Amino acid sequence: MIKNKNNTTKLHVVLCAPKKTGKTTLIRRIIQEAEAPAIGSPMPVYGFLTRRSADSGGIHRIYMFPAGLGQTDDIPADARYLGSTCGRVRDVCSETFESYGTALIRSARPGGLLIMDEIGHMEKDAPLFLRTIFEALDGDIPILASVRYTASGSEFSDPANQAGSIDYLDRIKHHPRVRLYMLTGENREGVYTEVRNHFFGGIADRKEERDHEPV
Repeated sequence: MIKNKNNTTKLHVVLCAPKKTGKTTLIRRIIQEAEAPAIGSPMPVYGFLTRRSADSGGIHRIYMFPAGLGQTDDIPADARYLGSTCGRVRDVCSETFESYGTALIRSARPGGLLIMDEIGHMEKDAPLFLRTIFEALDGDIPILASVRYTASGSEFSDPANQAGSIDYLDRIKHHPRVRLYMLTGENREGVYTEVRNHFFGGIADRKEERDHEPV
């Protein structure tokens, strides 16, 4: 994991916010910064992003994709398919989480940045995938993740399902090695700056020091 000036380990970063607040946009900005920095060398990016594809009936089909440019991206659409929603979860393909999702997380290597966007209710029946998330959180590769906002409402009609899903989301948010940001439309630029500095501040600091060196 990235070290600070005192050589102590930095925390992972987890974002939490309601829909359409800008979590994924912020994460994509950090990915771009890592892979094509204005200063310093690129940082490899690993992990996964999720994308929604809506049809005319209002059904959103959700797919998983590699977060980094260097990750293999040649698997068929059905192997990426996570499930669909229409106000609530309609179906879930847990096998995609267990196989493809687990492989994308485990592909991460030291010196890189691990992305997990986003972790939500659909993973509740994917124990290997969830175990892999917590193994990564216990590890030393820096993580930028987002988790589903659960303060009100649920995509599940069954309270037992809701309780089970919230349990692991709360464990992620309150993991001892996580710095949690509650994102809003008002604070997202400030949060972006803090997250950027968290992962890349050392590079910017070194440039500033060089710029102020006597000639």
